[in-house]
Amino acid sequence: MRTTHRKRIAIAGLGDIANKVYLPLLTAHPEVEVAGVMNRSLSKVEEITSLYRLERGTTKLDELLDWKPDAVFVHTSTEAHHEIVMACIERGIAVYVDKPLSYNLKESIEMAAFAESMGVLLAVGFNRRFAPLYREARDWISQSGEIESIVCHKHRMKLDSRSSRVTVYDDLIHMIDTLLWLSGEDHELISHQLKTNDQGALLQASGSIVTGNKGVGSFGMVRFAGADTETIELHGAGRTASVHQMETLQLHAAGAPGIIRTPGSWETILTRRGFTGCVQHFLGFLGKDPEGCELHAGRVLASHELCEELLMP
Repeated sequence: MRTTHRKRIAIAGLGDIANKVYLPLLTAHPEVEVAGVMNRSLSKVEEITSLYRLERGTTKLDELLDWKPDAVFVHTSTEAHHEIVMACIERGIAVYVDKPLSYNLKESIEMAAFAESMGVLLAVGFNRRFAPLYREARDWISQSGEIESIVCHKHRMKLDSRSSRVTVYDDLIHMIDTLLWLSGEDHELISHQLKTNDQGALLQASGSIVTGNKGVGSFGMVRFAGADTETIELHGAGRTASVHQMETLQLHAAGAPGIIRTPGSWETILTRRGFTGCVQHFLGFLGKDPEGCELHAGRVLASHELCEELLMP
């Protein structure tokens, strides 16, 4: 009987996102063998290796690389991405890293360029590209014609006390990347504004683009809203699609009754938010041409560049 080769995956960084998303997904994945985990805290390594019955754990990057995994999932602090990603690529090991690549655009460009020069897959985990309702909204408009208008908004009730740079790169980048993905990634930023408080924390930000097909798009975030919300709207070819909280899709066509769709009760929250599809897509490109991956660093670098444009004085 033919057996499927399981991908050997190492995980670097065992914080919230690793615990809530990637450890549950990868340890249960039938095509994955978790080769081991790494974290600065030895007690955290021991906790996770015991919980998931993993054979290996370490606090040293060199030791993780010596395991020769097929890929490393990097879920450390953003400040540590550059060192870890560059070391993995130098060894020819594929990388899946949390967004953003870096808070420093120069570092992001350097990582993307090094991966391309080495022919190694470096993917950035923009999960919304694989949120089922976002994909259905995009495809439904595209079946009729061009997407001519895109609106992507994410609002929060609480201020992020960190710098506006960190909030833009950590949070608003989701809407920026979703907008560029939906627009075909060819764009020109035509207007933008960013407002901070006296301590430099983000209060609100927004921007508008012209897309490659001469459509328009906009993104926005308010940090003192009355509710935590995320909404996208697509318009074109006599159709409108809107998605609220990645949970409810509304479809409207001129002269036809509206349609409301919600995820199946069997779909997990990780599937609804695109993480399951994101991981599966990455795994499917291990050993293949990195250029075909929708998440490869060269393809999502534009989202980082737009963040930088927004932050320019």
